Amino acid sequence: MMTRHILGMLAVGALLPTTLPAQHMTVAMVQDMGITAPALPAGGDFVRVENDPGERAVDFVLGPMDLKSNMAHLRLPIQIAELPVDGWLHGFEATMEDGDGNAIPMDLLHHVNFIDPDKRDVFAPIARRIIAAGRETHEKKLPPLLGYPIEAGDRMIISSMFANPTGTDYPEAYLRVRIFYSLEEDGFMQPRDVYPFYLDVMGPVGAKSFAVPPGKTVHAYEASPAVEGRILGIGGHLHDYATALRLEDVTEGKVLWEAETEYNDEGRLTGVSESLMLMTGGIKVSPDHVYRIYVEYENPMAHPAPDGGMGEIGGVIWASKDVAWPEFSREDPAYVADLVNTLEAPEKAGGHGHGDHTGRSMEGMDHGQMDHGGMSSGAAASTPHGHEARSEHDGH
Repeated sequence: MMTRHILGMLAVGALLPTTLPAQHMTVAMVQDMGITAPALPAGGDFVRVENDPGERAVDFVLGPMDLKSNMAHLRLPIQIAELPVDGWLHGFEATMEDGDGNAIPMDLLHHVNFIDPDKRDVFAPIARRIIAAGRETHEKKLPPLLGYPIEAGDRMIISSMFANPTGTDYPEAYLRVRIFYSLEEDGFMQPRDVYPFYLDVMGPVGAKSFAVPPGKTVHAYEASPAVEGRILGIGGHLHDYATALRLEDVTEGKVLWEAETEYNDEGRLTGVSESLMLMTGGIKVSPDHVYRIYVEYENPMAHPAPDGGMGEIGGVIWASKDVAWPEFSREDPAYVADLVNTLEAPEKAGGHGHGDHTGRSMEGMDHGQMDHGGMSSGAAASTPHGHEARSEHDGH
């Protein structure tokens, strides 16, 4: 594969949103309608790939974009690109720059996600989330002894959204995502293989945000991992008024990890704790146990929270090289529904997506696709690959 190809200078009009479905695809819709996995786009006119072997870095450069001052969200068409090396991925950084390579504000980035359509996630049979970054978290690095195994030719779906909340026009803006890697010959000890994972209180497929009316709102989702392993890094994503986010082992009846939140004087969420657990051996997870992600919000206002709510946990899990992964299936209804949602980006139809998640994939510290939509309080949904998505609300 060529490590660099020419960026197509297409008209900005090509970036405008197209007509999209009014709702997310669901597993039930796939089953009822007999929908099959859509074909991926043939490549990417808005991405170029640059490999720097000396620096052990691959740059994915997205653009150009004409980001006018105070413009609303702009989503690039879905891009497909390939990794050019065999080895291990150890982290990434994301930067915004102009046509001359000068740094411009990270506020221009809403989110970017890298998704491997040819491998499955740990907790669900959907396409594997590899990297995600947003304006809040745009750099993540693993310790050198941990790495996500990659091969030349691995395909990446790149989903990205931008905005310009500043008062300055940026007529030629680019996003550069630099991925750091190592090769087999770089040391005598090969890194331990780790894999990104994520869990969402709304389940693996469909809308990820929900309404937060006055009072207490709770959501939870249960699932089992496909393989046995140990969580070595974990973190979460929340919105304002969140009071709890935790991972529980339902089978043993104990809390495995609980996030700590930071708020400023105005009551806005400014941080969610992250945990790296190399020295303790991490948290063991097993396919014969059921795990629950639980989130709780307490809205003190007399009206719904403006930004709604989300509850995600992501991180990296170590799994033995000998572990047997389930067979990957493009026909699985969950895979199909998730891929349709990814390619058609239903959040454009009226909401918006976040992207401060993996980072969550890289260190657990932030991951995956964050679709915005809505879900009524008090709803319960049974899923074929997880166990149960539950929600409840207790207003004032």
